[in-house]
Amino acid sequence: MSATSAAGGTSFLEKMKAAGKTIVDSGAKTMLKTDIVFLEREIKSRKQRFGVEVYELMEQLEVDTGMSIEEKETKIRLAFDRARKDIAVVQAKIECKREEMTQLELNSEGGGGCGVNTTLADGSGISGLDATEMEHGITE
Repeated sequence: MSATSAAGGTSFLEKMKAAGKTIVDSGAKTMLKTDIVFLEREIKSRKQRFGVEVYELMEQLEVDTGMSIEEKETKIRLAFDRARKDIAVVQAKIECKREEMTQLELNSEGGGGCGVNTTLADGSGISGLDATEMEHGITE
């Protein structure tokens, strides 16, 4: 009988560890999703700043008749290149966060992690229940 209770205890302990890991992974994924939302907002803000910057630049260049068209185009191109570089840096950060999320999902697949894709096509999330919650009939 002691072998059965020992096996039951180990099984229970393993289940508790798996549940704890699932909770930690879920929290980490939520944090990564939040980071991505903020980074996407940063990209949008940078694009808006670019628009204002180019508008003001074009307005100024329209008045300044001493510059050649090539010089004016160069100034506008420079503003675009700066914005593109800034956005590329933020996009790289987003890609890194997405890779971290994928890694978390791969690591948690064996441990009863969320089997539902919680990201919609528009980037918003849905509330996903993990396998343990579904097994016990827990709904939101």
